[in-house]
Amino acid sequence: MAKRKVVSDFEEIREEQEDFEFDDEDFGDIEDSDIKRGRRKSSGHVIFFALVALVLVICGVSLMIWNRGEEQEDIEIDESEFDTEPNDYIQPLTSDLMAGKPEDDVTTILALGNSPFADDGDNNLLAAALRDVYGATVINASVPDSYQARSNPMGDTSDPCDGVSLANVVEALTTGNFEPLEESAKEVSDSAYDCVCEFASIDMTHVDCVVIFYDLSDYIAHRNIYNPGDEDDVTTFCGALSASIKMIQEKYPYIRIVVLSTPACGKTIDDYYVDGTIVDLANGTLPDYIGNEITVCATRGVSFVDLYFGAIHVDNRDRYLVNDYHLNAEGAKVVAQRMAKLITL
Repeated sequence: MAKRKVVSDFEEIREEQEDFEFDDEDFGDIEDSDIKRGRRKSSGHVIFFALVALVLVICGVSLMIWNRGEEQEDIEIDESEFDTEPNDYIQPLTSDLMAGKPEDDVTTILALGNSPFADDGDNNLLAAALRDVYGATVINASVPDSYQARSNPMGDTSDPCDGVSLANVVEALTTGNFEPLEESAKEVSDSAYDCVCEFASIDMTHVDCVVIFYDLSDYIAHRNIYNPGDEDDVTTFCGALSASIKMIQEKYPYIRIVVLSTPACGKTIDDYYVDGTIVDLANGTLPDYIGNEITVCATRGVSFVDLYFGAIHVDNRDRYLVNDYHLNAEGAKVVAQRMAKLITL
C-alpha cells in the first residue's frame, strides 16, 4: 500500500510541472538589465574615441603652430658660453735638465717653421712681436715653402721640399752638417736657400727656447697625421714633430721647446672656402691634426700653445690672417701675447 502511494504522489508532481508555464513578466528584469548594460558599453566606446580624436586634433594644431613659429625682435646673444676651451699643455723644464745650461744672461729664442716665421725675412712680424713681449733675441731659422712632414722617408731626395722639412732642419742644427739642407734649399727657392745659408752660424748652446710654428700647409697637402706603428715616422705630421723634439732633447736637454698650433681655420681653393674645423680633405680635419700634436707634446714633455681655439679661430680669422696662411701685424701681436701669457722664459 505504501509503495502505490509514493508512485501516485510522484505522478501528481509531474503533472503539475507539465502544466506550469513561465510568464513574460518573469524575464522582464533580465532583459532590461541586458539592454542597459549594452547601452553603457556603447556609450563608453563613443567617449573613448571622442577623447582620442580630441587629443589628435590638439596635437595637430600645436604642431602646426610650432612649425610656423613667430617673428621676434632682434636680440643680442652672448656667445661666450659656447666658446671652445683652448687645449694648452704647459710643461716647464726641471732643475735637473737645466743643470747643464750655459749662463749668458740673454734670453734667446730660436724660431722654426714656415710662413708664420718666414714671411718678410728679417722683418718678420711674429719674430719682432716675440722680441717685444719677451725682450729676447730671436733667431729665425724658418724656411719658406716648407712642411712639417716629409712626403718621402729620410734619404729619398725626389722631393726637394722634403730636404727642408722640420726633421731635416733639426738634424742639421743638432749635427752641424748643413750641406744636405743647403742642397735641398737651392731647389726649393732662392728665399729658402738664403735662409738656410744663415743656419750654420747658429750657436745652439745659447738657445733658451725653440718655438716650432707651422701653418696649415700639411693639412692642405694631405700629409698623414701619424703612423700607429712608428711614432717617429717623419712622413707624418706628428711623427716629424716627435722625431725633431727627440733630437733636440737628446743633444740639448736644457732647451725649452714650445709648439704653437696652426691658427688657420680654412683655405680658399678656387673660390671655394674650406673650413678646416669640419672638412676632412683626406686624413682628418685641422682639429684632428692639432689633437694628435698635443699628444706628442705631452708624451715628449714639451709645451703646446693652442692658437687654433685660443687666439685665432674661424670667427676672427679675417682680422688676423691674410689668405689663411699669413699673419698680419695684429695677428702676430695676438700670437706673441698668448705665448707670453702661458710661457715664462
